Amino acid sequence: MRLALYVAAAVLAGTVAASAQMAPPIPMTPRQFESSSTGQSVTLVVRVDRLARTSVDAELLERLDDSHYRTTGKRVALYLPAETSFVMGTMADLRPGAIVFVYAVTTTAAHADVKRVIVVTRYVTVE
Repeated sequence: MRLALYVAAAVLAGTVAASAQMAPPIPMTPRQFESSSTGQSVTLVVRVDRLARTSVDAELLERLDDSHYRTTGKRVALYLPAETSFVMGTMADLRPGAIVFVYAVTTTAAHADVKRVIVVTRYVTVE
């Protein structure tokens, strides 16, 4: 009986941990990003407008829920060095219209250096 309880608890704990890992990150709002200081770590969701070598011009999106986002008209310039890691997707997925989460560090106003990218284009809707 005791063994069955331990096994059930272990399965439940594993299920909870797995579901927590499956949720998308919560991005900053455009207002939070605008007020971020140089060197601050930020999480953003953007729609790619243009990619040129290591620069991405994009529009900040606002989260409505885990799969729905709204355009904001706010622009951001992202520096994407070659060593940037992709958690999901590849550099080839970064084309105009792509929706991506970026973990970055703010450099100057409306600019950030990207550290990690998650491409979610197929999984979200932009209104």
